[in-house]
Amino acid sequence: AVGNKLAGIVAVADPIKTTTSEAIKALHERGLKIIMATGDNERTAQAIASKLGIDEVRAGLLPEQKSALVEELRAKGAGVR
Repeated sequence: AVGNKLAGIVAVADPIKTTTSEAIKALHERGLKIIMATGDNERTAQAIASKLGIDEVRAGLLPEQKSALVEELRAKGAGVR
């Protein structure tokens, strides 16, 4: 802050591995739907999903919510890894 006014913002993001996009593309070619379950906020998760071609995003999840999602998907017959 300068003179009690916002002077700048610093944003930090983890880099996306160079092989991730290729891996997701290969999974899509096998007919798989990709769901990202993350503790990150919705905006960040959607930005990453958009860059990588991820089909569905579930953001802001705690570990137990991620586990519940996996169980929900398995109960519906989805293969989850």
